[in-house]
Amino acid sequence: MLYNSALTESFGPQYGRKKLDIFDYNLTIISGEFWGNPLIYLTIPIRSTNIGNMIPRLIEKVVKSALLGSGKIVLLLGARQVGKTTILNNLASSLQDQNQTMIYLNCDLEEDRRRLDTTSLTILRDLVKNFDFLLVDEAQRLTNSGLTLKIIHDQLPKTKVLATGSSSLNLKNKLSDPLTGRYLDFTLYPFSLVETSGKQNLDYFLPSVMNFGLYPEIYLDQNPAAKATKLIKIIDSYLFKDILEFQKVRQPQILKDLTKALAYQIGSEVNENELASRLKIDRKTVINYFDLLEKTFVIVRVFPFSQNPRREIGRKYKIYFVDLGIRNALIGDFNVPTIRADIGKLWENFLVIERLKKIANAGEIINVNFWRSYGGAEIDYLERKPMEKLPRAFEFKFGQGKMSKGARSFEEKYNIKPQLVNQENFSDFIS
Repeated sequence: MLYNSALTESFGPQYGRKKLDIFDYNLTIISGEFWGNPLIYLTIPIRSTNIGNMIPRLIEKVVKSALLGSGKIVLLLGARQVGKTTILNNLASSLQDQNQTMIYLNCDLEEDRRRLDTTSLTILRDLVKNFDFLLVDEAQRLTNSGLTLKIIHDQLPKTKVLATGSSSLNLKNKLSDPLTGRYLDFTLYPFSLVETSGKQNLDYFLPSVMNFGLYPEIYLDQNPAAKATKLIKIIDSYLFKDILEFQKVRQPQILKDLTKALAYQIGSEVNENELASRLKIDRKTVINYFDLLEKTFVIVRVFPFSQNPRREIGRKYKIYFVDLGIRNALIGDFNVPTIRADIGKLWENFLVIERLKKIANAGEIINVNFWRSYGGAEIDYLERKPMEKLPRAFEFKFGQGKMSKGARSFEEKYNIKPQLVNQENFSDFIS
């Protein structure tokens, strides 16, 4: 029988296991504990095929609503291989069911790119005149995507446009001036844990997620060794592809070395000068590479919250990896999470990114920060909606720890009581 068990793949044979066939299911009993609880994991047999088609993406409804009702160009941005094309295909199928007409162009293909890569109104009119929707995949490959889409939006308004891009650096730079006020953009992350597992028993899947991440291709593979191999191939083949291809980075190995150095510093404040010295490059280059990595969806930066710059650190920021599988592949560590020295940082990275996925999948705009004073008091995560003056505060603990002195300091200063997020209640935080 095929296992879809994150636990049995992450916990070694020392945990011992046996299988009991119960009707059409497999019951895997693991004689060990995960965070203090005995493990019983129910897995569906192999005939539940084509898992990918059974995992709906939560952001899809938000994107469709914007496409149908906003009157604006809709951009769906995200790393390569996270499912943008699948969403395009799903939306195309849904629109066809509603008797809508559309044209789909994949700009990775030269033939498709040539059809759209123009600023001629005549050519564009002939291209879209019979279609209600224009769906453009990998739009960053167009020579002048901003002006092309602006012409369609302004001159051919009956055709609604949805475009995807694997690099916000290239696509949004090209769109920012021509399409000011004309587009809405959304970010598609790798699977969220809630998307793959629902809202029940999320802790059963945590070891695998914290080890191998949630890239769709990786999640759907049942073999741990194959997962690790595929993650390494992602890094070698296309993780840096858009940066190297479009930005003409002169020192690609330095970029990779910097990314690996960052993988050891997740959840910690980054010292740009220290990294520059270690890699023998100038600080300006470090900052530029950070920007490239963030805009190609490898990392996210979280900046400090401060209302009193003299008492709180306001310059340094933290870095998290969009996918923990990529991070672990960079440092070559796929050991069981609970025995790793970096488990606290893994936990923090996991919670921050899953929360960001939740925000993105709901189409919300929320400011995210951390807080740290010069006295060393710290809060892991703050979030504030645009119209709110003060944030909500959260402290992350792996285990049964109590609130820190930093949390009490924050509460005394701002009259905001931080909420503790641990393995017992994290599902409420990410779902």
